[in-house]
Amino acid sequence: MKNFVKLAAAVAVPALMIATPAAAQDSESYVLGLSGSVDSNCELIPEGSGSFAVDMLNTGNQGSLTIVYSCNSPYTVSLESANGGMEHQESGGAVNIDYDVEASFLGIGIGATTTNSASMQGTPVVIVTDNDWANILLNGGTRTGNLDLSFDSISEYAVAGTYEDELTITLAANY
Repeated sequence: MKNFVKLAAAVAVPALMIATPAAAQDSESYVLGLSGSVDSNCELIPEGSGSFAVDMLNTGNQGSLTIVYSCNSPYTVSLESANGGMEHQESGGAVNIDYDVEASFLGIGIGATTTNSASMQGTPVVIVTDNDWANILLNGGTRTGNLDLSFDSISEYAVAGTYEDELTITLAANY
């Protein structure tokens, strides 16, 4: 009988171990928040300053300036005229001949915007706005555009003298 009790005990002990649920294993975790940033970067080519000889007796298109710009954030491109037109220097500005500037994407009329020098005197006029993050990501915010300068009509033929204006092109991040 002692052998039978020992045998029963030997079989019962492992059965108890199988029937007993296993204790949960120790577990720990660490959540690491990641963050980073990229500064807004806009480039305008050409940049700095330049000059252009305007033919004051030609009412047609005076030629074009091709600009290339890119920005990795939403941006605007604006134009501003210092004098509101071609200011006659000898008259102290009593004669001022306004002109039109047409801005178009790739120079083929896509998204063409025309503005007059008088409307952009001392106040920038926005000619391009891009707030489309997906578009900026896909094309790097890069675009080219042409600025065409022309006078409105034959009635704006100039009197003798020298004329000046300063046209400022500004690319600005809106982020």
